[in-house]
Amino acid sequence: MQIVIDIEEKRFRDIQRISTVQLKGRTPTLEQVIAHGRLLPKGHGDLIDRDDLLADSYCIDDWSGNEVNIVDVMTVKMADAIIEADKAESEGSK
Repeated sequence: MQIVIDIEEKRFRDIQRISTVQLKGRTPTLEQVIAHGRLLPKGHGDLIDRDDLLADSYCIDDWSGNEVNIVDVMTVKMADAIIEADKAESEGSK
């Protein structure tokens, strides 16, 4: 299972520090799981499902005769977000 949590940076650093001194057993502690999680970059846009976009793609022939899959811009813009954009960061950086 994958989950997304929103946590203050100071708290995350504390959890990382705690996780390094805990004994490594067969089942990782909650702190170890959080400490080894994947961080989303600050200011990220909406995270969407690539497979959903590919399902709505269509094929054309390019100038050299090769087939190319195309996804319409409106399909991308209208895609449902799995995780909403980090608006606080992204609005300040534009």
